[in-house]
Amino acid sequence: MSVSYRKRGKKQLWDYRVFDKNGLVIASGSGFKTKKEAIYEAVEIERKLFLTNVFTPKATLYELWARWHELIIVPSKLSKSSKDKHLQRGKVIKEYFGNVPVTKITHSQYQEFINSYCSRVLVDQVRRFNKVVKAVLLMAQRDGALISDFTEAIIFEGDTSRKLPTDKHLKSIEHYESLLVELKLRIEETDSVIPFLIYLYFTTGFRPGEGAAVCWSDIDFEKMLIQTNRRFSGDTNQFYPSKNKWSERVIPMSTELAYVLKILQHRQEKILSEKGIENLEGLVFYDWRYGVPSSTAISKYLNKVLKEMGYDYKLSAYSGRHSYGSYLLAKKVDIWVVAKILGHKDIQQLIETYGHLLQEIEKEGFQEIRELLVVNRKV
Repeated sequence: MSVSYRKRGKKQLWDYRVFDKNGLVIASGSGFKTKKEAIYEAVEIERKLFLTNVFTPKATLYELWARWHELIIVPSKLSKSSKDKHLQRGKVIKEYFGNVPVTKITHSQYQEFINSYCSRVLVDQVRRFNKVVKAVLLMAQRDGALISDFTEAIIFEGDTSRKLPTDKHLKSIEHYESLLVELKLRIEETDSVIPFLIYLYFTTGFRPGEGAAVCWSDIDFEKMLIQTNRRFSGDTNQFYPSKNKWSERVIPMSTELAYVLKILQHRQEKILSEKGIENLEGLVFYDWRYGVPSSTAISKYLNKVLKEMGYDYKLSAYSGRHSYGSYLLAKKVDIWVVAKILGHKDIQQLIETYGHLLQEIEKEGFQEIRELLVVNRKV
């Protein structure tokens, strides 16, 4: 469906014509003094026609999703990878629900689909899928469609990760602290920015995109703080907004991290000046040869270092975040503080990710309570 506007006649009044997908005029209007008046009426006509043609008892969930996707996702500033994920969700909707009218989908049928989907992919992916379906239904309801929200009270049961919790991060405090020492040694011996970036990941809990996006203006060496309020995408070499409002946060910086970043700052200024290259965005982890390192390059370097240290790991750029969270919890930092530092809305994600560690902390806490409540009677 499309709309065209024209100014015609001696009085130069505006008119509009609404065309269907075949180019045929299906509605029109004329005699408007301004284009804005014509647009107002045409938009309302288009909305009513859309409700008539799409929101019918035969409208499918995929048709509603396609409209939502066109209006919300296509014009958004999401990265290409994020938009690709939305297209994949559309394929799942089309594949599973096909030509079934959305009004015929019941809560139990949708729960059955969710159960099946959870058996094939991670629960977190299914939750995101459900969130999209809910948004699609809400848009349709706001446009006047009489459909029920069958996503309400859906239960998600399945794997939260393809890896064991212990495979996501370093397994001990000793390994964690030894890696930080080793990275500082490597920093002295190489001109690559990768060990600097890995050090940041393991001492701030930044997501890969958040770490890559850090600029010198985000670092306050006086107050020993680093802020993150956006992400950097390697596939487009562009900045994108933070994952959500809780992801915009300020992280405390250790004296060791400050020292490491000062070394990098001095080196970067020197080499860029010699090469006559400008770091226009002021990116901290900008390499004059290839820009910001990819997650693949970071993972490869990290595992090479760990292997040379005698540790048998296969970690990713994300492992710094998980190792940092584990380290803070093992050191008895309050779980709500850890959640805030890692950019979580609440502690639920921490419980799912670090449940095994929290169980150990809980056992220690039980024993501390037992000892705390032993009150000796005074004679």
